[in-house]
Amino acid sequence: MDLQELHDKLVSEGCKNFYIEGVGGGFPDDIHILGTNNGKWEIYYTERGQRSKAVFSFDDKERAIEKYYDFIIGQAHWHLIVFTRSLSVLETYRAVLDKNYIPSFQSEIPDYVTRGDRVFRLFVVNKDIFRAKKVFEDIPYYDEDLKRN
Repeated sequence: MDLQELHDKLVSEGCKNFYIEGVGGGFPDDIHILGTNNGKWEIYYTERGQRSKAVFSFDDKERAIEKYYDFIIGQAHWHLIVFTRSLSVLETYRAVLDKNYIPSFQSEIPDYVTRGDRVFRLFVVNKDIFRAKKVFEDIPYYDEDLKRN
């Protein structure tokens, strides 16, 4: 398998938290990357522009690709479905997911616009994003005032 095939295979598995030098993937920060360093294939972590020591290092490109695939597939890839201040909106989306036997989970975070302001998030994991996209016309749903530019 070459690097582009690795990328495409990870995307087809519902993965989004990966980056392959020269090919792409998610945003190349706060993520495990497959790349080269001094002629060796490495899997390393990067955060805030700082590259960590290699988690894995290989002389063989094929072995590095195989290990990276297994490493990334072994992680949960969360996909945002809803980002809202309305518990009612969140419950509506969750009910549709439940009706279609698509597992989901929620969390809430402070938004700090006003005291006690909470934002609710609803997620699906890995390949369930493909099933959710068949059910909902447009995801993720963001409240108008929470949209990111």
